[in-house]
Formats: sequence, structure tokens, C-alpha cells
Amino acid sequence: MPGATPDSGLAALALEQMDQGVILVDADLTVRVINGPLYELFGRPRDSLRRASYADLVRALAENGEYGPGDLDDIVASRIDEARRADPPLFEHRRPNGRVLEVRTRRTPAGGFVRTYADITERKRADDELATQRHLLRLTLENMGQGIVLLDRDLRYIAWNANARDLLGLPEEMLRGAPTLEEVVRFQLATRQLEMPAGAPDFGDDLEAKLRHLMQRLGRPEREFVYARPQGDGRFIEVRVVPLPDGGQVRTFTDITDRVIADEAVRQSREILTGVIDAIPALIDVKDRDGVVRLTNRYYRDTYGADAGPPAGPATDRAAALDRLVVESGQGVPFHEDSAPDAAGQPRHWLATKMPLTDEGGEVTHIVTVALDITARKRAEAELRDAQASLIQAEKLSSLAQLVAGVAHEVNTPIGVTLTAISHLGEEVRRIRTLFEENRIRRSDFQDFLDVAWETTRMILTNVERATGLIQSFKQVASDQASGERRPFDLAAYVDEVLLSLRPRLRRTAVTVAVDIPPGLIVDGYPGSFAQVLSNLIINALVHAYDEGQPGRITLTAREDPPGWIDMRYADDGKGIPAAIRGRVFEPFFTTKRGTGASGLGLSICANIMAGTMRGGIALEDSALEDGEGRGTRFVLRFPMGDDRATAPAAET
Repeated sequence: MPGATPDSGLAALALEQMDQGVILVDADLTVRVINGPLYELFGRPRDSLRRASYADLVRALAENGEYGPGDLDDIVASRIDEARRADPPLFEHRRPNGRVLEVRTRRTPAGGFVRTYADITERKRADDELATQRHLLRLTLENMGQGIVLLDRDLRYIAWNANARDLLGLPEEMLRGAPTLEEVVRFQLATRQLEMPAGAPDFGDDLEAKLRHLMQRLGRPEREFVYARPQGDGRFIEVRVVPLPDGGQVRTFTDITDRVIADEAVRQSREILTGVIDAIPALIDVKDRDGVVRLTNRYYRDTYGADAGPPAGPATDRAAALDRLVVESGQGVPFHEDSAPDAAGQPRHWLATKMPLTDEGGEVTHIVTVALDITARKRAEAELRDAQASLIQAEKLSSLAQLVAGVAHEVNTPIGVTLTAISHLGEEVRRIRTLFEENRIRRSDFQDFLDVAWETTRMILTNVERATGLIQSFKQVASDQASGERRPFDLAAYVDEVLLSLRPRLRRTAVTVAVDIPPGLIVDGYPGSFAQVLSNLIINALVHAYDEGQPGRITLTAREDPPGWIDMRYADDGKGIPAAIRGRVFEPFFTTKRGTGASGLGLSICANIMAGTMRGGIALEDSALEDGEGRGTRFVLRFPMGDDRATAPAAET
């Protein structure tokens, strides 16, 4: 370089070693010096701008988008004007690639200027990050649900958030004065914002004694601790004190009033729940997964003792097996009957259920058992079964008694005719004998006697055969009802025999029975049971469906539908069944004529026989329900013709 001196050479070398870009521009805005780092910074070839005008440099950078969009001449003019004024002396320039340059401009004595370009991208990023963290920290502290304060080694308040100020009830001016912990506690005691903790001595109005007592507890703890204190306004504050290595403290203050109230509500709820559980007249226990009893109610304790359980035995083995099933399956056990002795060894019957209690993950943690004492009910049920059996037997005997009465009534007529005929024949024999002994008999007399004898004998034979047939039919029905044996029978013929046995009862009414059953429907079953069902239906109709003397008609039809099953229909045109009692007609002992001697077992026995012995069913037909009262009653009876019952369901309503 012409006129260069050793010092100027050193200066040039120093410029090249700088980590900043440097440019020297004279008063004519001609570039005099530009170092290598600046070329590299803007991506220009080295020495490409030496002796160039500053306007050329700005234009070249603007063409590369260094100054953003806009008119190129306007950008150049604006930048030259800025350079002439050297304003601003310090600014930041964000390049198109996102890098940030700190630009400093200084005027030279000759009227030019020196400008340096330092890449401060990383520093800016660090500063921005620090600023963001500080902002977030401040936002976090100010928006915390807790109050937080920082105490120095002298226990002075040097930092706090708004929640701490509000929870402690301290004036902002007091906190700005960096009060000590002792000064703050004294202020709170004096303003009654702080109450002495439970269990503290009674210091009366001695403020200093209260202060000393509190400072002994709160002054300089050796390790972190937490305590709750009541405020004067009724709130409860949880204070967490964390000692710092330099002797200072971090204190957090949390308003736990809602939690204290909730805990008290939970405590009261537990007391109420315990009272309710103890008042339930059922055995309740709660076991953990290992079968250890964790909770019992009073009924349990009264049954087995305060610290004991059911005596070991099959019942406890069954209960343990069900507990394991609940734990393994996660499902409850529905109500089931079981028996187990009480503490005195007396047998008890229980209706029990088991339910799982699970955690948030669905894992079974406990098993709840609820057992109702049904000992009295089981005893009553046994007594009721005995009473029902007695009444059913009485009902059967009553049916047989009616059958016997029917036999007597039906056989009376042919026997009476027979007796009359025999008496008449006897008189004729005496008359002809007298004539014979007196030797006055004539051929005509003997011929008349023979005619009378023949007619009388024929009459006797006819009536005796009629009586024999009646007796055989009655005997078959009675034998079937008494023996309950199974045998094949023709349905149509057997219905006629049953109706024959009911003829005496039917004759006392104006009700007729029509039968539409094809012959040849052979049922391999229990005719006696079927006879009782049919008799009960007809007698029930005579008692309930018709008033005395009221004419009526009962229709019996039967078909094989579906194959292997009998579909039999009973229908009458009587009063019908009132809507209010339709659902109870098959209940045992239910009757609307209790005062007239009705037992209420007629239809109940029908239902039991059809579902049990006959292996089918009986139902009140839907159409009867829809027609309402005054439209008669219709029943549907379905039962299998033999052993195969798989082809059809039982009676449907």
C-alpha cells in the first residue's frame, strides 16, 4: 500500500483478526477500509468493494435482499441519508437469514464515519431466553395458587408474590421495607390475623409471650417442615418452610380452608355412613384382597362378636371361594342363598351378594359382602309348604268327594229303574204263581207273563249296563286322580269321561259344555293330573263366571300344534276377569270369594300341574286381556303328547 507505515500495517492486520466486520467511509462516502470479516459476513468477494462508493455497497446489499422488499433507489437513498447523519449511532439489524447484527457508527474528524458489524445472534437468543424465563417465572409466581416469600439470612422478607401478601394480610408498604419474620408475626398477632395454634398455652392478651412462643417454633428450622395455622378470618393456611444453605428461607403459603372443610365434611359423612351401615338390618363386611376383614357393621358384630367371624366350616370355605372369584374376575356375585351358624352355633340362613371395589386402574382392592338374614323366612316358607300340601291334599279329597257325589247321583237313576222293574217282575211272578197253584192259569196268562218278563229283563239289563258304564268311567277318573300314574289316553274320550264326572254339578246350572276335539289324539301322560286341571277350570267358571241361573257356554277345543304338542283352548262367555286382578289369577290362595269357602287354590294348582306334571304351561290368552270385562275368559293349555318336548315352547300369553 503506497505510503504505508509499519503502524498502518499492524492496524490492517488487527482489523483482519477482529470478530466484527469494519468499514471506513470518508466524507465523500467512498469506502476506504473494509476488513475481511465484513466481506464474509455479507458474502461478498474479498476486495470487491475497495474504493467503491458507499452507495455501491448499499445497492449491492439491497440487491441481495439485505434490507428487505421495496424500491431499490429509495432504499439506497434512505441508507445514504442515514449514514450522513450517523443516526442512530447504535442499532440492531436482522438479516434475511435470521441472524442479528449489532451496528455501531462513529463519526471521524475528517467528516466520514466508521461502522462496525458484530453478529450478536447467539447473545440475543440467550438474552431472549433469559428474559422469557424471567417473564415466565414472574408469571408463574404471580399466578400460583400459593403465596411464596423469600427470606434472607437475617429472616427479612426480600421477595414475595401477590398471593403471599394477600394470604398474610400484609400491606405492600410494609413488605417493601423488608420487614423481619418477627415483625411480620407481631403485626399479624396485633391485627388478629393470626390465631394461636391448637394446644398452645393460654397467654391471654400478652402479645410478646405469644410472639416468643411462635418464634421458638417458626424461627430457624434445621430442615423442611409443614404446619397448618388458623387465620383470624376463619381461614386455614398451610405453611411450608424450606431452609436455604445461606441461612435464608423459602416459605410457601397455601389456603387449605376448602380442604379442611372438605376433610370435616368427609369425617361427618363417614360418621353418617357408619351410622347408616350400622342401622341396616343385614350383615355387612368388607375384606381386602387377602380375605382380611377390614370393616363390619353392628349386625355383623352382634352375630359373630366384635373380633370374630363365622365359625370355620363349609360355609366359610364357600365364602372364601366366592371372594377369590370376585378378585379374579372383577365381577360381583349375584344374590344367592347360603347357610352358616352364628356365634352360638345356631343355624342361620342368608341371602347374600358380593361386590368388588376397584381402584382407578380397575384392580379389585376389596370385596363387599351383604347378607340378609332369611332364617325366619325360610322357616315360614317351610311351614307354608306344609300348609299348601295339606290344602292341596284337601282340594284333591274335595274333588274325589264331588266325584263320589256325582257317582251316587248318576247311578241313582238306572238303579232306581232297575229296582222298579224287579219289583214289577216280582209282582207278575206272584200273580202267575197264584194262578198256577190254583190251576187257573191259561195260555194267554202265561203269554202275558212271558212278555212282561222279557220287557222287564231287557229294561233291567239296559239300566244295569248303564250303571256299570257310569261306575267304570267314575272309577277310572277317580283312580287316575288318586294314583297319579302315567299311561296313554285318548284326549277326546278322556275329556268326555271328566265331563261325565262333572255332570251332577253342571245339571245344577244353566251352563253347557261343548267339545271340539278330534279322536285319536293319544297322550302319553298323567290323566289324573289333566282331569284335575280340566275340573278346576270348569268349576272355577261355574263359581266365578256366571251368576246363579245364568245361562252360559264353555267351549273346549284341542289340536296337535306343533307336531308332538297339544294346543288346547278353554273359552267361556261369562263375566271375564277384571283388569285389576288379571296378573294374580295364578297366585296361591288368591280368590275373590273368600267368604263363600273358596280356597283360592284352583288356578294355582292348574298352573303347578301344567308346569310340573304335564311339563307344559297354562296362560290367560292375550285376546281375553284385550277384550276386557264381560267378554268371557280364555285359557291356553300346551303340553307334550309324549317325552319329546324340544319341538315347541310352553304356553305363551
